[in-house]
Amino acid sequence: MASSMALTTSFFGGAVAAKPATATNRRSQLAVRASMDLEKAMSAGESSNTRRGVMLAGMAAATAASSVVKAAMAAGMLGGWTTVDNPGAPEYLQLATFAVSEFNKKNNLSLTLESVFRVDTQSAAGMNYRLFLTARDERRNSNNYKAVVFSQATPTSLQLTSFEPLLQ
Repeated sequence: MASSMALTTSFFGGAVAAKPATATNRRSQLAVRASMDLEKAMSAGESSNTRRGVMLAGMAAATAASSVVKAAMAAGMLGGWTTVDNPGAPEYLQLATFAVSEFNKKNNLSLTLESVFRVDTQSAAGMNYRLFLTARDERRNSNNYKAVVFSQATPTSLQLTSFEPLLQ
């Protein structure tokens, strides 16, 4: 599948860089300056200016990528935890059941899931789910736990990262 690309052009009409079409077309002053320096150097044949232009263009690209990541983090898309509105949804109950089951296997216990009262999500090369749940042991004592489950693109690739009791 081919991805759609857009060419960015400089003030002098030459193509400077390719970037995804979904990215913003507004360029920073540093990127404009870098493209102007690069074109000037190429037309004059000056190798030191060419290196300088290439370096400035690279710095502008790195700055733009950094800005995209910062904006995504501010929007809660990367890095930080985001609280889910409906922790009782079936997909979160399935994740909590998986977490309790895996904890039981690793520790030779028999906890039973009672409810999920809070779910936070985090995007990180997949998805992390931080589940706050209530589970009951074989003596019918209930306790609250925090479990973190990591999921990659497919639902069969679940991994229990942590499972710990919360202080009461």
